Amino acid sequence: MDYHDYELEDFLADPEFRDWVIKPNRSSHFFWKNWLTANPSKKEMVLAAKEILLSLSYYPDAEIDSKAREELLTSILGKNRFTSNNKNNLMSYMLPLAACGLLLFGLVVGMRTFATTALASTSQSITYIVKENLRGKKSRITLPDGSTVFLNNNSKIKYASRFVKDRQIFLEGEAYFEVEKDASKPFLVKSNGLVTKALGTAFNIKAHKGEQVEVGLVEGKISVGAVFEDQNVGIIDKPGGKATYVSEEGELSLSAYADMDFYKWTERTLVFKAAGFNEIEETLENWYDVDITVHNLNRRVSYTGEFPSESLENVLKRISYVEKFTYRIDKEDERAIAIYF
Repeated sequence: MDYHDYELEDFLADPEFRDWVIKPNRSSHFFWKNWLTANPSKKEMVLAAKEILLSLSYYPDAEIDSKAREELLTSILGKNRFTSNNKNNLMSYMLPLAACGLLLFGLVVGMRTFATTALASTSQSITYIVKENLRGKKSRITLPDGSTVFLNNNSKIKYASRFVKDRQIFLEGEAYFEVEKDASKPFLVKSNGLVTKALGTAFNIKAHKGEQVEVGLVEGKISVGAVFEDQNVGIIDKPGGKATYVSEEGELSLSAYADMDFYKWTERTLVFKAAGFNEIEETLENWYDVDITVHNLNRRVSYTGEFPSESLENVLKRISYVEKFTYRIDKEDERAIAIYF
């Protein structure tokens, strides 16, 4: 395939390019790495197309057949042509394209989810659905009751295909929930020994395996308590309210976040608050699907910063300037990052 004459919309419409962005493998990784090295003038355009496709893939988590996907991209791209000579012109088209894409994909996924839910309601059999995101991926999931789950990278949820007596969700990792009201069916999220209960509200849960659970309320009201205890239950009814649970010790404490930044990841904004370097390393590895090796770290790091839709290199540049380290991206494997203090 000759990509030399490709413009932005050509990359977006090309199936092999989209497969590399959404479902990369070793072969496609090395092809595009070598192609960009040989064609540096196209790098900015390729990165722009990649960001648009990643934005599109963030929201739908339902299956869309290839014909529907082609029709959507045709609708998004239209008949416009873009030139690579003007950086401002290129960037000015990125956000409208991404916005149109998100809207169109959302409409299709919404219609398909509605149809699937309607068919499931006619069946008495209940199966369990598992949705999992590996590193570098986020997704938006519509539950059988219409509630919405934003699932972060390196996270997994499990739920029934049809809710009967209650709406029970099992979470490992981090997710943000927008719950549809239904007083007859309590909404329960179980994570690392903690159960969060809500009837209609919005909240964030961070519960990675082996770590303490953090629950943050965005709106509405929730109760939190240990799965096997009826006594130790807390109520959170103010936005920014926070519950922390240490499963090994069975300790539940209530407090409040200093601000509402704890769920900004749903807007593709990376936030650090007085973060140690272990937290920074783990977050970047999950966010960008990379492997980081740290050398000669012999002091405490406490970093605060916010990065809305930034590339990994820009994030590393800003953090390295403050924390005084250098970094190197492996030329043979761009997912391998070395940091030197």
